[in-house]
Formats: sequence, structure tokens, C-alpha cells
Amino acid sequence: YMKWFYGQLDSVFVNSEEYRRGWIARGFAPEKLKILPRGLDTTLFSPEHRDSRFWQKFGEYNGAVHLLYVGRISKEKDLDVLADAYRQLREEGLPVRLYFVGDGPYLQALNRALPEAVFTGYLRGKELAAAYASADVFVFPSTTDTFGNVVIEAQASGVPVIVSDTGGPKELVESNVNGVITKSHDVDDLARAIRELVKNKQKREE
Repeated sequence: YMKWFYGQLDSVFVNSEEYRRGWIARGFAPEKLKILPRGLDTTLFSPEHRDSRFWQKFGEYNGAVHLLYVGRISKEKDLDVLADAYRQLREEGLPVRLYFVGDGPYLQALNRALPEAVFTGYLRGKELAAAYASADVFVFPSTTDTFGNVVIEAQASGVPVIVSDTGGPKELVESNVNGVITKSHDVDDLARAIRELVKNKQKREE
């Protein structure tokens, strides 16, 4: 049915090269598949919105490196991998605090499983822009996203990003230049990437 429907169209736009190749492998005509370029408002998402007092309203943790996830709070975003990595780093005594911005069906269960994290709920506009810019590391373990708008929003805000090597977000990252690409579903590798950025302030700033 997918081939019948889309086969009648002159052009089909997809979000990333990985998904373009995936549709070709499923028999779609390569010449019909095109990548849709995306952009964002760099006036709204900018390092200029960094606010050293922003996290106080959510219970500031003095001296902590602020880890941020923005997006739907759901199982398919691989948030259990992030939760396990966060617990591991906390047990090591690293001064980190994880903030979840967003809502979704997994919110209550994750909140119960991870009481040491902070759940801000849904933010928008200038408050969302300030959350990005006031973070130190953006962590996005999802393996199911075809693009990842939140990744470019974090990058535009001047924050290093950590993504998995499965899905579209990895195509937005130049490894060890504007972010880090980790092995998907690998708690230890995600913890390693976070640990390196937490301990190396100079690298975070670069």
C-alpha cells in the first residue's frame, strides 16, 4: 500500500539520508526521494539567552553541570538508557543534574523511577530558548527520530549535543566538533560521553 500510494507522486520528501536509503532499500524509486532541508529561528534559539539563574525556579543544584533532554517523554525515545547512564554517573559522585523538558505518556513512570532528576513540564517560546541556552550538555539518546529538531535547537543555543548512531540526529553532528555520537542502546557508552563533557569544561565551551 505504501508503494502504491507514494508511487503515484512525482517527489517524496524525507528527513534524512538514512531514511532515504531505507526507503530505497524497500523498493522506492531513488529519483523520487528528496531530503527536505530544515532551519530554525536563530534569534529565538541563541547562546544570548543563557541565564545563570534560570534553573533556580526548578530547584538549583549548586555547582552542578546541567544535562538537558527536550522532547516527548515516551519509551521509544530510549529514555531508560539515559536514566541508567544518569544513575551510573550520580553513583560515581559526578556533580550532574538532569532536566527533562516536555510531556508524554512515560512521564509519571520515569518521574517515579528517577526522583533525582527534574521534570519541568512543557516549555515554549523564550522560556524554552532559555532552558536550552542555560544547559551545559544536551543529551538525546533516541534511535527512532527521523531528524531531531531539538538537536539543532540545542546547537543553535551553543550547547554540545550527545546523540545515538541510529536515526537522523547523527547526521546533524560533526563528531567531537559540535557534539558526540554514541552507540545506540549502550548505557556505558552514553555515560562515557557525558562523563567526558562533564569533566572537561574547556571541551564543552569549545
